[in-house]
Amino acid sequence: MHPRLGACLVSFDCDVEGQNEVLGPLVRVIEEAADDAPWALIGGSALRLQQAPIESPNLEFMTSANTVEALAGMLQLQTRWDRGDRLAATRIHFLRHGVPVFVFSDPVFHGRYDSLKPMEIPSLWDARVPVACGSVQVLCTPPEWEFLLAVVLGVGERVEQLRQHLRARGFDSRLVVRLLREGRVDRETEESVWSVLERDD
Repeated sequence: MHPRLGACLVSFDCDVEGQNEVLGPLVRVIEEAADDAPWALIGGSALRLQQAPIESPNLEFMTSANTVEALAGMLQLQTRWDRGDRLAATRIHFLRHGVPVFVFSDPVFHGRYDSLKPMEIPSLWDARVPVACGSVQVLCTPPEWEFLLAVVLGVGERVEQLRQHLRARGFDSRLVVRLLREGRVDRETEESVWSVLERDD
């Protein structure tokens, strides 16, 4: 185990404070493994750090294949390729003080009509949101991306949570346009994204 992380404790009980304590040293290790390669915290934990009313028991990251291989070597872990109904990726998985951590290499998210390959979407990486957590800056995927992903995956509850959040705080329509274009989504998906975002109720 890498000295910055120490021993992992096997437990799935996790709270916000516990996640934040894990994030600092974990981000420093990921930065070391990534060098100049892109990486980002994704999903519910990234949204929580940006004040969205969404939480997740997991810390999930995505990055390049080389970074995941380097990280696996540093942590003395094996990589594993897996394809589920919604996600295909090589990944590593471990626990740190009861917090499940997943790091995905070049993930592909599969929806009913579209597949999204975030590593091939330049505007997503330009739009990462740095959030201070202790002494580190955590690079988070923006809510606009997480909203598009929820629409593509058909996760209705997450779509509605993010719609309310984006409507309340405002959203970057130009970023949404770029994400849709660079993600090469189906016309039906694009129309669904705008109809939900622009709905008043």
